[in-house]
Amino acid sequence: MLQRRPTATLVAVLLPLGAALTSCGFDYPTDRVNTIAAGVNNREADVDVLGARVLASADGHGRLIGTLVYNDNDNDADAPATLTGIEGEGDTVQVDGKLPRIEVAPNKGINLASDSVEPILLTGDFTAGDFVSLTYAFSTTEVVTLEVPVVKACGQYADIEVPGGEAAAEEGEESHAAEETDAEAHDEGTDATYLCDHATEAPEEEGGH
Repeated sequence: MLQRRPTATLVAVLLPLGAALTSCGFDYPTDRVNTIAAGVNNREADVDVLGARVLASADGHGRLIGTLVYNDNDNDADAPATLTGIEGEGDTVQVDGKLPRIEVAPNKGINLASDSVEPILLTGDFTAGDFVSLTYAFSTTEVVTLEVPVVKACGQYADIEVPGGEAAAEEGEESHAAEETDAEAHDEGTDATYLCDHATEAPEEEGGH
């Protein structure tokens, strides 16, 4: 009479146990901070900059979006952290008008794309598909610099308002039509870069966080 080997029995017992242990990790997806892949992140300062990107409606005109999170690790902050400045490298990008007052309460976050937040509008030398170097300054005396992607107002961004975008787009279309009067486009005088069904070539990312 043949007897079953003890090794085979042990393997049969351990296989289900191994599968159960593999599925019981502590890094649950619901426990992780979810940021949209198109943005870049910086967690080096007390204020995290998450999912940063410029939402462009026309060449040289866009809205800075993303999330700011104030980490008061010692629980001793008696005031919110304030965004005191946004600067581009050289004169390539600057705030269009006055920088709105953006305050982030301790251990809280604020979504810059929210309808309840005054938009941060940018102007300068950029177009969809570019990366622009932006430096954020905070009342915590810290500054962080990121290479921020410029994206079109399509897909997941379609419902985010970019104030002044219509006027900038019309101006850009007039300039484009004047420069390319011989172009045989299906929409004469229209810059196809910002059409949602037109693919945008993204350059190689030079350095995300």
